[in-house]
Order: sequence, then C-alpha cells, then structure tokens
Amino acid sequence: MPTPNIATVPFKSTKRIQLIPLLRDYISYSYGEHPDAYVDDFRILDELRSDCVALEADRNALNRLLKYYGQLVFIGSKFPTDVGIDFPWTSAFTPDKSVGQRSFLYEKACILFNIGAMYSQLGVAENRLSNEGVKRACRLFQSAAGCFTHLKDVVIPDMRIPPTPDMENLTLVVLANVMLAQAQECYWQKAIQDNLKDGTIAKLAGHVSDLYNTAYEVAKNNSGVATLLGQPLLKHIQAKSWHFAAAAEFRKSCDCLGQNQYGEEISRLNAAKDFVKKALDQQNHLRESVVKDLRSLEAAISQNLARAERDNNIIYLQPVPSPSALPSIGRAKMAVSETPAEVKDPISLMGENSILGLPLFARLVPFAVHQAESVYSERKQNYVKEEIIAKFEELDEICKSTLQSLNLPGALEVVEKPEGLPPSIKEKSSEIKQEGGIDRLYDEISTVEELSEQVSSILEEALGILDQEAAADDEYQTKYTDKWQLPSSLSVNTKLINQGAVLRETLDQARRADITLTKKIGEWEDIITLLSSDETELEKSIPSSNPTGSNKDEVSNQLRDLINETEKMINERKVHAHDAKKMADRDDIGPILRRKAAEITSNSIAVQIEPASFEELFTVQLKKYDKFKQITATEEKKQEKLLKRIREVNNKFVETRQQHNVNLARVRKVQHLEAGYKRFYEILKNLQEGAKFYEGFKKPLRDFKDECSKFAKSRKAAADEQLDMLQLATTMSSVSVSSIPPNVTPGEWQSSMGIAFNDNTANQAKPTSGGAWTASHGIKFDKSE
Repeated sequence: MPTPNIATVPFKSTKRIQLIPLLRDYISYSYGEHPDAYVDDFRILDELRSDCVALEADRNALNRLLKYYGQLVFIGSKFPTDVGIDFPWTSAFTPDKSVGQRSFLYEKACILFNIGAMYSQLGVAENRLSNEGVKRACRLFQSAAGCFTHLKDVVIPDMRIPPTPDMENLTLVVLANVMLAQAQECYWQKAIQDNLKDGTIAKLAGHVSDLYNTAYEVAKNNSGVATLLGQPLLKHIQAKSWHFAAAAEFRKSCDCLGQNQYGEEISRLNAAKDFVKKALDQQNHLRESVVKDLRSLEAAISQNLARAERDNNIIYLQPVPSPSALPSIGRAKMAVSETPAEVKDPISLMGENSILGLPLFARLVPFAVHQAESVYSERKQNYVKEEIIAKFEELDEICKSTLQSLNLPGALEVVEKPEGLPPSIKEKSSEIKQEGGIDRLYDEISTVEELSEQVSSILEEALGILDQEAAADDEYQTKYTDKWQLPSSLSVNTKLINQGAVLRETLDQARRADITLTKKIGEWEDIITLLSSDETELEKSIPSSNPTGSNKDEVSNQLRDLINETEKMINERKVHAHDAKKMADRDDIGPILRRKAAEITSNSIAVQIEPASFEELFTVQLKKYDKFKQITATEEKKQEKLLKRIREVNNKFVETRQQHNVNLARVRKVQHLEAGYKRFYEILKNLQEGAKFYEGFKKPLRDFKDECSKFAKSRKAAADEQLDMLQLATTMSSVSVSSIPPNVTPGEWQSSMGIAFNDNTANQAKPTSGGAWTASHGIKFDKSE
C-alpha cells in the first residue's frame, strides 16, 4: 500500500478493566444508595469503555469516543476523581509501556488524546485530490489540533498529576502544530487547484513551513520529546518544513517574474534550490512519497532557474541580491485550531437524539455536596471574621481614637512653653518668604496643569488612530462576516490597547495627584500665608502662657479609673472573639447537607446540583452566630455610655487646668505652624516632580503614537491583501467534518500525480486507496516500508 506524504498520530491503547464492581461499591459505601438503581448506567459506561480497547479509524468509532468523553465530563460532577479504579494506558509512541492512574481525569485525558488521533487518521484517509476531500481533510486536521490544544490547556492542568510523556505540554505542542501544518497544507493545495495568485500561494506555503518548523524546533530542543517521537518522525517534520520553505520561495519567484523583478527571481530560485537540497540530503530517512514531492519541486526549480539566469545575463542584466538581502515573504495564516463542540462543552449537547446520549448517573447525589461543605466553611469563617471580630475591632478603634481626640491620657502631663515667637518659627517664616510663599505654589500648579494638557493631547491623538483603524476593521467584518479571515483589531492589537490603557491610567493617576495637590494648597493656604506675614502678626497668632490654678486629684483619679475601664472592656471583647472562632471550628454541616441533597434529587432524573443549591440552608445554619452579633450591639451601647462619661469628667478636668489648656493651645498653634512649613515644601516638591514627570512623559507618548501609526498602516496593507484571498476562504469554509459520508472510500494525493508548481495543470490520476500510519507497526519513513 502506498504511503501518504503526511503523518497521522497513533492511538493510545488500553485493556479491559473491572469498571462496574468498584463503582457499585463506591455508590453503596459513599452515598448510601443501592447500586442496582444504576444497572443501565453501569452497562452503558462499561460498553463505551470497552470500545476503546481495539480502535479503528472510522466515523462510528469517533462518535463512540466522543460519547464516552462527554460522559466522563458529566460524571466528574458525580464522583471524585479517584474511586479506586486503575485506568491503564500505553503511550501512543511506545506501545510496550503502560501507565495506570486511579483517576477519572487521567482516563478523560487519554480518551481526548485518542479523539485527536482519530481526527488525524480520518484526515489522512481523505481523498485530497477532490475539492470536497481536501476541505474535509483540512477541517479534520484542524479538529485534531483543537483536541490536542484543549488537552494541553484545559484537561491536563485539571489532572493535578504529572502526565505521561505523550501528553506532556511540549509533546502536545508538537502534535498540534503538525496537525495545523497539514491543515495549512490543504489550504495551499486548494489554492493551487484554484489557480490563485503566486504571491498568495507563496504566503500559504510559508506558513506551512513555519508550523512544521515550530513543531520541529520544540521537539529538537527537548530531548524527552525527541526521543519519544523518534528520529523518523522528526526527519519527516524537518523535511516538510524545508520543502514548503522551498515552495514558498519558488512561488514568490514566479510572482517576481510577473513583476519584472528578474534579479530577485533568480535569488529566490537559488534559495528554493538550497532548501530542497537540505531536505533531499536526508532522503534515506524519508517516505518515498515525500522524496517524490521534493524531486518534482527540484525539477521545476532547475528549469525556471536555467531560463531566468539565461534571460537575465543576456537581456535584463539586473543585479542578483543575496538571499539574506531578500525581503521576507508574508504569511497567509489560514489554518486554525478548532476544538469540536462535543469536546469543548459536551454536557450542553447531551440528549436522546444526540450522539452523546443522555447523561449517565443523573440521579446520583452530586459531588457538589462536598464542595458545598467547603463553601459553607468559608462562608462561616468570613461571617465570624467580618460580622463579629471586625465589629469588635471597630469598637476598639473608636474608643482609642476618642481618647486621643481628648488628648488622653497625654493631657495629664502638659509642660509649659516660653512666651513670644519661637526662634524656629521665625526661621521657617523667613525661608517661606524667600521661596515666594503661597503665590509660588499657585504658579507651579498652573505650569503643571499646562503640561498635563499637552501630554493628554498626544495620547488622544494616538488613541484616535487606533479607533479609526478599529472602525475600518468593523466595516470589513460586518460586510464580509465569516468570510473575512483577517483577525479582528481587538485580537491582534492587544499589546497597543493594553499599552494605551496603561498610559491613560498613568495620566489619570497623575491628574488625580494634581487635584490632590490643589486641594492641599487650599487647605493650607491660611497657615502658609500666616508664615509669610511679618513677625508682629505672626507672634500675635500664638497664645501666651499664663499659669494659674491647681490640680484636683479627685477628678484626675476619676478620669484614670474610666480609662482603665475602657481597657477592661477591650479585653472582654477578645474573649468573645475567641469563643466565636471556637464555635466556627466545631461547626460541621456535612450530615445536614447530605440529607438536603437527597431531598433535592428525590424527584428529579437529571438535576444538576451546585453549591448554590444550598443557599437557604446556609442562611439558617449561620443564624447560630447571631448571639455574637447581639453581644457586639450590647458592647456598642455600653461603650457609648462609657465614652460619654469620660467626656463629662474630662470637661471637669479641663476646667481645673486652665493654665494647661492655654499652654496646650500654644503648643497646638506652634505645631500647626510647623506642619504648615513642612506641608509647604512637601507641596512644592510634589509640584516640581509633577512638572518633571509630564516633560519626561512626552517621549513615551510620542513613541506610542508612532507605533499606532505603523500598526494602522500595516493593517491597511493586510486588509488589501485579504480581499485577494476571499475566494479561497469562502470555498474552504463550505464543508464541515460532519459531512463525511458513512462509507467513504479513502484516497490520497500521490506524488506521481504531480504538483502544479507553475501555470501548467498537473495530470490527475484516479484516487487510490489510502493508508494510515498506526502504532502497531511504528513510524518508518525509509524505502524499506
């Protein structure tokens, strides 16, 4: 049987296991239900599992895999990941090695791997000589890539156990890129069949090469992946990358010929020749079909190169640039990873008429009960912390701040101050006068506001460029809908959008700081103005000491007793907080939740229980903590009375200490003036830093504006090019995977039939029966195959 020129992914294999007994035991012991109620569920699940033992590449087998995968997703809400069942699976690339894990998530991952492998094998079996066949093959390879990507990004991270080597992150990256490369190769082949422009075909081929090269580089740079996949497959991937790099240069050379760029045409033909030589140097490791493709391309290159060099030497005499000086060939990225709906969200597709069927074990009490226990535990802890302990702490803070506002207990030890203008205030006043006083601050804030407007204008201009480009893109998207394959502005412009958002937020923060500084100037204007006045006026503003009166120990002692009572009250609250924490630690809601879950599912066949189903129960159970809330209310009233008494006694204390009161007024005034001095220089420094910031911020904003302009220009060029590719995008999206006939006769595109590398149409032969690479005979690309 002839070998195809593209690769398939082999299946992982497994063996029959005793699935039913362990599930029966788990339901019996963990849920307290009789397992006989789920006889049909056991049977169906066991049959689906048994279908995985000996897989063959056909549509019915794919549907059974999808059904089993969907059921595994659903029962993940019914059972914990480990119910004692060991799931043994071999590696796809080393079938003699088997790894078993007691995990439904591991089973689900292995099944999804085989779904991806099934899509790849169905894609290879398609007859890519026909329009419909090449379209189906393309969609199948994209679905395979979607499965491997979903496995890598969603399923494997949920396993929380190390994956086997064939399902490790880098291995799946390689497989996904190979599948995408083969899907892109289908687009390239269809473009040749439709006689699209050479420049477009070159870009399609270039991306095929990129995808193969990405897969090869990832594997080559990881010894574990390289060893697992083996040299034959790595050589195949590398050769295909060089093959399509050559094809891209060849098609671009044809485009150069059409544009009278004869020197560049020769340079690109030489580059193509070099790529083909690299690939053919390892032909002993390649499939015969791949070698024939390379030979066909080599012949076309040689023929064109001979003609081009002859004509240029005699007629055109254009200089031939070196390959390194050639402009890069653009890329037409058509192939995309497509996760099948049955993989992405199988539960929503389940039903009597669905290939996934009805959900199994729908009546079983869900694992969400255990999750609800965790939710309640977190809820009660937060309740105790926020509604009880936080309230006690709030009362403590009110008590302390009230005492501080009364200058207690510090008011008991007032020290008299000298009369007259303190030398330090006199010196500070002189310094502020030299700096220009309050007028200096207003001049500085005016400068800052002017600079703020300048930088804001630059940013708005830059964002306006992005908005105009996005509006143009929206028009194309609306006009051509799904035919428009150019990514949306939002998807490709994340970097500039995020950068613009960061710049705007930075500017907004600066403006908020400016507003704060303006408010501070207003708040401190009077005291700063006073510091700027003459010494006589400044001295009049400061009260003098006038010692009179004496202390009354009875009032002082009474005040001290009340302060001590506040300390006792705070200590008692700590005891109440401890009791609340202790109650929460002993609060077990598990038995109550299980009874409630049984009640919810008693009259429902397929109810989906979530932790939110127990909200009313949570509310009832949390009422046991209401007594602590009552204590907080009592404490609040008790504290109000105590603080009221402290204020009354403190008033008497103040009356008996008029001397201290005048002295305190003097101290406060001096402190206020000192604070005004400090605030003046703080505000001045902040304003100067703000002006410096805005001056420095102009450059990154101008750079950002330039980047926006470059982006808009490149997007316009790409949009113009996309118009030329609409024909290809429309035809390739017309057929879906589901249109595969149930009894399709597989075929393949044979290298002996030729590939049109110029304007001549290759002779087409009848489709021959296809072949698929399976794990049973390994991966062999040499001539002995």
